[in-house]
Amino acid sequence: MYYVGIDIGSTASKTVVTGDKEMKFVLPTGWSSNEGHRALKDFYELMKLDPAPMKGENLYNVLYGTTFKFDRSKVPAEIDALTAKVKEEYAAGKNEGRKHRILITGCPMGGATMKVVKAIEENGGVVVAFENCSGAKSVDRLIDESDPDIYEAIARRYLSIGCSVMTPNPNRFELLNELIDEYQVEAVVEMTLQACHTYNVEAGKIGRFVREEKHIPYLHVETDYSQSDVGQLNTRIAALIEML
Repeated sequence: MYYVGIDIGSTASKTVVTGDKEMKFVLPTGWSSNEGHRALKDFYELMKLDPAPMKGENLYNVLYGTTFKFDRSKVPAEIDALTAKVKEEYAAGKNEGRKHRILITGCPMGGATMKVVKAIEENGGVVVAFENCSGAKSVDRLIDESDPDIYEAIARRYLSIGCSVMTPNPNRFELLNELIDEYQVEAVVEMTLQACHTYNVEAGKIGRFVREEKHIPYLHVETDYSQSDVGQLNTRIAALIEML
């Protein structure tokens, strides 16, 4: 007797047959996950340039916007074309000018929480890196496609993401360390949503790491999806940027 398991996902169909022996099959059904992640990584790495080639808000809109693409196979080419366009415009002199370079870490962003990004960029800063679930964290590591056990390779890739639900969580600190150095970050802003206790628990360690090991300012803001604290956010973030 044989048993068959099939999982059809957005990027691949996986089949496992077990019985006297075990067989595994993986067939791509959409875009190449690695190729898509590679294209997005190339795009956000444009922010290593100084001055920055675009606002952090524009960067994030591209990263977040790709999650709503129904035809995933087109994403890599579209992002590569956009990367080439930004490079061409930058070479022609288009950039954001000299602004204080800020990294955002913490909870996923999008929609109403972009008020934090707006507060930074309306007060003299530019967000050059997003170290959160919808930023660099989600595409920084690629799947080792040379691994003969593709399931283990996929699991290793996703389990190595520095998420606050993991403990211990050294990978988050490793990525933060790299981003701060490579993007010439001058300050870190951590955004946590109310009731997101895993990120709130880690905030103390992140703050100490940024201040004591990287020797740059750190600001922790706790917020929600309302607009009631926009004035307070602007005051706190403007004070941070003025201090730089």
